Amino acid sequence: MALILTEETALYRQIRSGQIKPCYFFFGRDVATLESVVKRLIAKLVPEEERTLNYHFFPASEMSFSELADVCASLPMFSDRIVASVNDFNAETARADDLKLLKSIIADIDPETTTVIFYATGVDLCGGKKQLTKKNLAFAEYIGEKGGTVVEFAYKKPQELVKYIRSRIEKGGASITDGAALSLAQACLCNVLMINNEVDKLCAYRAGECVTEEDVSLMAAGQLNTDAYKLAKAIASGNRTDSFAMLSELYNRQQESVQLLAVIGTAFLDLYRAKLALMSGRGEKDVIADFDYRNRSFAVRNALRDCSGVSVDRLRRCLRVISDCDADLKSKRTDKRVLLETAVTKLLSD
Repeated sequence: MALILTEETALYRQIRSGQIKPCYFFFGRDVATLESVVKRLIAKLVPEEERTLNYHFFPASEMSFSELADVCASLPMFSDRIVASVNDFNAETARADDLKLLKSIIADIDPETTTVIFYATGVDLCGGKKQLTKKNLAFAEYIGEKGGTVVEFAYKKPQELVKYIRSRIEKGGASITDGAALSLAQACLCNVLMINNEVDKLCAYRAGECVTEEDVSLMAAGQLNTDAYKLAKAIASGNRTDSFAMLSELYNRQQESVQLLAVIGTAFLDLYRAKLALMSGRGEKDVIADFDYRNRSFAVRNALRDCSGVSVDRLRRCLRVISDCDADLKSKRTDKRVLLETAVTKLLSD
């Protein structure tokens, strides 16, 4: 049986209408939204005053499968439902007999009295790829077969977050233009946790007033990936003054050289892929599909826009300089900032 994923919006409708499943499996990169949904679901199923006897939390690293079995076999006390949440269970690292026991537990859940929630916040169940690893996929499919719900919490697109940001800003006592909300979403790379942090700052800054794009630019701390892309763009265009000013600003925010180089390299790789796409008559959809930019489509659009004035040979030379610098940072005792600034100088003079 193939895995059937439930859309987030459908999950929310289920929760609101009381269509509770015996088992849930939540994973994905948008950890902030995922954790928020888990909290809402637990609050819906077990009121605070009933949790002492009816709510059980199991960190996967310390989980007793027999204890989970006992919990699922028991009846709720002075409550309608008993709930167990299991954090960061990874089927790839589970023993075969434990996994077999876990499946038998899931199969025996009484949907009228018990719910088990599996959710991942600290482990990558996809192993760095687009989809769940083989064993995690099989485990998720099994949950679906037994009447459970599987949801992937992927990062939203910037446009999809405008309404969310506007709502959060209004709750904080301010308002925001659509353009400013879009800019905030892009600056935070569509990471809801980052957005929430920036919203609090903007509401305090513009209490009772309207947040503008200028406010976002001034107040919202630029995320490393966003600023590194701006730096890469300045380097690619040969703008020496802006390049070193941006690099200095990133260091002032106590960024590490190795991490800085990594995101600069990613930005140049975005530009290189976009350049090759244009040269071969391909477009945005092709780049997104071929290189898994599903949740970073705006990065592809920016790269397609900004790569036109840079030759493919220059981009290749820049990537070689970045690769050499990466090796130096990891092998030489020379001050890492000196190595990175030397590399930026080479990139600008190439």
